[in-house]
Amino acid sequence: MIVLVVVGCEIESCNDYAKSNTMPWLETSRLKFHYREWGDDDGVPLLLLHGSHASSLWWQPFCAILPDSIHALAPDLRGCGLSSRSERGYEIEEQAADFFGLVDGLGLTEFDLVGHGSGGAIAIEFALRHRKRVHSLILVDSVPIEGAFTPLEGLQVLAQMREDRALLRRALASLMPAVPPPTMSPAEFEVFFESIVEDAAGMAPAAFTAVAEALTRWNRQEEARGLTLPTLVVQGSDDIIVDKEAATRSLLSIPGAANLEVLRGVGHSPMIEAPVTLAERIIEFITEDFDSFEEARDFAEARGQRGEGSGVLDS
Repeated sequence: MIVLVVVGCEIESCNDYAKSNTMPWLETSRLKFHYREWGDDDGVPLLLLHGSHASSLWWQPFCAILPDSIHALAPDLRGCGLSSRSERGYEIEEQAADFFGLVDGLGLTEFDLVGHGSGGAIAIEFALRHRKRVHSLILVDSVPIEGAFTPLEGLQVLAQMREDRALLRRALASLMPAVPPPTMSPAEFEVFFESIVEDAAGMAPAAFTAVAEALTRWNRQEEARGLTLPTLVVQGSDDIIVDKEAATRSLLSIPGAANLEVLRGVGHSPMIEAPVTLAERIIEFITEDFDSFEEARDFAEARGQRGEGSGVLDS
């Protein structure tokens, strides 16, 4: 059993906060990845994908309180944080291929996968294409299974945030109404928040709008019937980006999803707003006995081998 123990955090700056993890690099055939890493190398592998206008830094409040028996890794996705920047490559399918290059390079054969926001779409795409790699799937305030449409006015605002730091700061603040979290003082959170604003401002220019545009072309509602692996859907009750109805549609479309966990009083960013609550939910989920799912997974694979259409894109 994995037990979560939260001790008092004494963090005077975001640089001090970063000492709780290592920040290695891995170059693949697709891009050079920067990622953050926590816990023991032989711990339970937990991979975390951030959302739009974010980076691996968003996972620090959550991962800093995880027990060392969980080996958490959070990459900076294409165009974000310190990973390679490019003008192309932001389609969800391409980013899932990026992520496969990372996990293959790290030699990870099976792990629990968490996706937040647009990172949820990448996690879903990866799980559909490489289902044997994923032990369980956790979707945190994720883009719904049918993708998301951003109108022209919204894309114009996203583009404006490239040059307007005040607008970018306000947009990010709106995603986390329940801050500071209990693990940070107000002063500590201000330092942390300015660091995530800085990360967002430094993204590849194309990344400000390209992910939103890609999500209008991505829809896995039909293929979702192939997601028979254990899946947890988590939603902040005050999320202004993804509403409960959208999360429910994903829940009903994914056979492996049994419940929608609603975090009361939390917005779009539970890993920052409520890291302790989110950690408790995820630890409980990934340490469950999933034997009951094996029959469903075997059945889905057998159907696919018989050509009956399991909904899985490839293996």
